[in-house]
Amino acid sequence: MARHGENIYKRQDGRYEGRYVTGKTKDGKTRFGYVYARQYAEVRRLLLEKKALQQKRMGTCAKRRVTLSQWMECWMENEVLGSVKPSSYQTYRRQIDGHLLPLLGVYDLSELTPAVIHDFVEKLAASGLAGSTVKSVYRLLAASLRFAQEEGQIAQNPCRKIKIQGVQISEQRVLSRREQDRIRTLPEAQKELSALLGLYTGMRLGEVCALRWSDIDWEKRTITVRRTAQRVARMKPEDGGRTMLMVSSPKSVRSQRILPVPAFLLERLQEWMADAASEYVFGVSNRAADPRTLQRRFQRMMNRLGIVGAHFHTLRHSFATRLLELGVDVKTVSVLLGHSSAKTTLDFYAHSMLDQQRSAMELLAAC
Repeated sequence: MARHGENIYKRQDGRYEGRYVTGKTKDGKTRFGYVYARQYAEVRRLLLEKKALQQKRMGTCAKRRVTLSQWMECWMENEVLGSVKPSSYQTYRRQIDGHLLPLLGVYDLSELTPAVIHDFVEKLAASGLAGSTVKSVYRLLAASLRFAQEEGQIAQNPCRKIKIQGVQISEQRVLSRREQDRIRTLPEAQKELSALLGLYTGMRLGEVCALRWSDIDWEKRTITVRRTAQRVARMKPEDGGRTMLMVSSPKSVRSQRILPVPAFLLERLQEWMADAASEYVFGVSNRAADPRTLQRRFQRMMNRLGIVGAHFHTLRHSFATRLLELGVDVKTVSVLLGHSSAKTTLDFYAHSMLDQQRSAMELLAAC
């Protein structure tokens, strides 16, 4: 077992092995280098030499006194870039520039104490930010300082003992059964198949936009979710517009899933395919549909129906809620939604199970 805070292990042959980060592979995985010696102290010395050489290559990251702003830039460019999706990288950038650096950017790394970090978290929470955003910003800070510790910039990570309170998930807008029936029976529903897919398969907006005809198995009556489409900011706006449409793999491994499709929806899809001119179900000129386009189309439909407070993601919430109301088990709903675990589903939709909970209590009382 490694000693606390150091990647040094004793091997079965009696030697000590030290491990250090050398960079990233093409697929974003961490790449390691190794040193070996008979004595623990010798391995530790060799590791310090290797890290010193790396610090020289990292330029500003190797300064004795470095601000958090300088360190975050170094960490994002050398560790994060290439190891996460471009959309995730830009989300991190926005959170760092918008919430982290304005309050902590001028601090030297050595000045960041648990008290300073705790005060920072308190200020974020008091500013009115969503709890999930506060937690996300804190995680970025903690990860960057953990890397600073690994690189010898700080002796200890000041975030190590700080606990962030769990995020309270607010109840989501759900369509009533009457609203759902009105959407399904809308005369123009043939043109609003994207909304029906969200409502009767639980697909996310980006997954609907990136759906290809080849993803539909007509014989098995299923749709395979393989990709998602989203608008992301360009790294260099001068290359043409400030944003671009990007098609990539879904947000997680569980999000890649096979969904059964109701017969009525398959029939409408077949009718829609007769006039299709793109490999994407809702795309144009073999390009995925733009999420903004489908969102605007959905909003116009809501306005026509007089349904207030609903957006495209409301369809997904409604899909999950209807299944739970019908008594479908949480594990099945979790798989259909592509959640990482059934716990995630429970956290979001516990309120939807109230009727089932009430029935359970009445059964108990009748015993």
